[in-house]
Amino acid sequence: MPPSALQHEVRSAGGLLIARTDFVWEEHDLVGEFDGRVKYGRLVRPGQDPGDAVFEEKRREDAVRDEGWRMTRWVWADLRAGHRLAARVRGARDRGRR
Repeated sequence: MPPSALQHEVRSAGGLLIARTDFVWEEHDLVGEFDGRVKYGRLVRPGQDPGDAVFEEKRREDAVRDEGWRMTRWVWADLRAGHRLAARVRGARDRGRR
């Protein structure tokens, strides 16, 4: 299931940039994000607590979902076992069909 695009911009109805996602499957209203631990570790902004970074990311994901997109996420372990990543993407795609 190759994505239809990389670095997809999710915008509000008024054109405001909500997020730039790593992957998109537009025909399934599905976006995908790779999550590395570094995002919540050394890339945390000065003065920001890792918990704050996680909360900020949760709010971002909620905003993406509010625009009608479904989201799936994966980590390095999923990439090392390609069948896990494939199952995760297919599962997210199929949840929208119920």
